[in-house]
Amino acid sequence: MTNSRKSQADLRGWVFYGCRNLAIILVWLGFACGCQGGLAAQETSRQLKFVVCYQPSVPWEELEPFDIVVVDYAYPRQSVAALRQRGKTVFGYLSLGKVQKQRPFMAGVQEAGIALKQDLDYSDSFQIDVSDRQWHALVTDSIIPKMKQKGFNGIFLDDLDDIKSRNLQEHGVLLIERIRKSNPNMTLMANRGLEYAGKFAGSVDYLLLESCFLRNGNKRDPAESAWALELLSAAKKANPKLKGLALDYIARKKLTLTPEQKRLVQEIRELHKKHGLLSCVSSEDLQGVLSNFDF
Repeated sequence: MTNSRKSQADLRGWVFYGCRNLAIILVWLGFACGCQGGLAAQETSRQLKFVVCYQPSVPWEELEPFDIVVVDYAYPRQSVAALRQRGKTVFGYLSLGKVQKQRPFMAGVQEAGIALKQDLDYSDSFQIDVSDRQWHALVTDSIIPKMKQKGFNGIFLDDLDDIKSRNLQEHGVLLIERIRKSNPNMTLMANRGLEYAGKFAGSVDYLLLESCFLRNGNKRDPAESAWALELLSAAKKANPKLKGLALDYIARKKLTLTPEQKRLVQEIRELHKKHGLLSCVSSEDLQGVLSNFDF
């Protein structure tokens, strides 16, 4: 065989093997993508587990079964890291309307003169003048950056109802918008503030309905629950990506539940599921983990 014919034969051989290998690669890629699509579908269909626990001494292992975890601002950095490493979204607690005396940023609040008066319901807390831009700056420029340093990838925004009761909701909306703008990659969860949720819905990822189906351990009037659900629906119209969660209390403190309470817990969980809400039923003090309840 001449050199030119040999070269042509070699070229045809390389083309043949190249096409064959390319076909194999394409088939493999199609199979891999199909598997990944199946896994994604399974993940989408799986109901996420949600818990709220404000006791900083609770071991992170007790929170591991949950996908969405809300803990106190004081939860240990290493425990936050352990949960993050396991793929959890870990929300740190932050009240937008009040500050507890023991918080490390209380000194900044006092220095700015934005603490209004002692909270009547909680003697260790002071209401904040939410209209004061010094508070907005303290939250976005100091408090949240320190929470991010502790490893939180979510912020739980509390006391939005308190802000509404003092007719400061417009300032609350501005503060939430500022938090979102300065933290575009953080996951934000708002607790209640339902009457004006449509105005801040575009700035948050989750909206929590607290005590929507239970009050003092008993079922609420269905009309009261319907009111909250309607407002959640209105907020979702403002932000179609908004997700709803529910937190109801079966007792004031963690205890061994009676058979009747156990049945009620299951009923409330089913109500949460029926309305498309991620579910948490716990004690009002939120000092224990849901799974520790005896049911």
